[in-house]
Amino acid sequence: MAAYDAIIVGTRCAGASLAMLLARKGCKVLALDRARFPSDTLSTHFLPPRSTHFLDAWGLLDQLAATGCPRIDGVTMHFGPVVLRGRPDGVGGTTAMYCPRRLILDQLLVQSARRAGAELRERTVVRDLLWEGERVVGVRATSADGGTIEERADLIIGADGIFSHVARLVGSASETDLPSLTCGYYAYWRGVPTDGVEFYVREGRDILVFPTHHDLTCIWAGRSLSAWSDYRADPERAYLATLDHVLFARVKAGERVTPFRGTNKLPNFYRRASGKGWALVGDAAYHRDPLTGMGIGDAFLGATLLAEAIERGSVDSYPRALREETLPVFEYTVRAAALNDPTPQVPLYDEIAASPAATRQFMNVLTGTLPYRAFFNRSKIAELVGGDRARKSAAAARQ
Repeated sequence: MAAYDAIIVGTRCAGASLAMLLARKGCKVLALDRARFPSDTLSTHFLPPRSTHFLDAWGLLDQLAATGCPRIDGVTMHFGPVVLRGRPDGVGGTTAMYCPRRLILDQLLVQSARRAGAELRERTVVRDLLWEGERVVGVRATSADGGTIEERADLIIGADGIFSHVARLVGSASETDLPSLTCGYYAYWRGVPTDGVEFYVREGRDILVFPTHHDLTCIWAGRSLSAWSDYRADPERAYLATLDHVLFARVKAGERVTPFRGTNKLPNFYRRASGKGWALVGDAAYHRDPLTGMGIGDAFLGATLLAEAIERGSVDSYPRALREETLPVFEYTVRAAALNDPTPQVPLYDEIAASPAATRQFMNVLTGTLPYRAFFNRSKIAELVGGDRARKSAAAARQ
């Protein structure tokens, strides 16, 4: 007989959130992770309202703010020579934006899952799955003391990242599978002021700037995948050469306080996310290039959708819901990650930058609350720009 309603493999943003949500619904949950928390991981950090509204609904947003994470006042997008500054609309009444260190955010989520009643075991490595016929019924793992354990549950959930061991063991096939498009390195810097969150898109380059805990700034310097061998040969030289010239001056005046960390393994995929006795969530189910900085929000979304499906007793409905909710973000990210020459699009972005209404809608696209197809057409942008001009003319006439 199953000892647990669910066993979750992996307890970062998706796994810990799911453990918390299920435990709050009265489920008996066991969550396992090979790490010992607090534990860091490669991440883009950004939490726009699309992400923070989950934390607010879970009663965790004030707890995150209390860790000293700086609140983000705006987003700046450098697209070629065009600079767009603004804020996205709020989601669910939440307008807050943060860029937390994963050391702190993941620990907060792990503690919240434990408070909700989930059992979490750290330094525990899942080696294999237990089967009854074609159905997964449990896990075999190595515990923190080196012993072998077996645990059973009604549902086994892989929340173990891009290279999910659970996905391999169940034979989950990729339903959409696009190769990595970019590569890059990041580091934390002290003494580098920011204009809120900053995105830079150049031909063959993407740069992400996140102000975070302890007065540090996390800066990702990405390139097209073809540049990886050059990048890996001398990361510091290539990193600095990738930076925009204005940002380069700020970085050179600051101090790097961590080693460079990098990767060229940034695939874009959807996997089959459920089967007999199993499901996948977070990056194990769906992953896209980090250029748009939406991974944490996607993890929260996936955890919410799967928890709701489990409560309804319809886990098979979860993959379709996940795809419907995330496909616009996926499509926009893949287009952006091609890092094509932005010059042909500069006139369009000039129009957007000149219109507060169009800029706000662009920020909604950038942060994942508005599908890019609903915004990026000439007639829609012309409508927003024309509306702004009409309002300005009316205001001038009243004066």
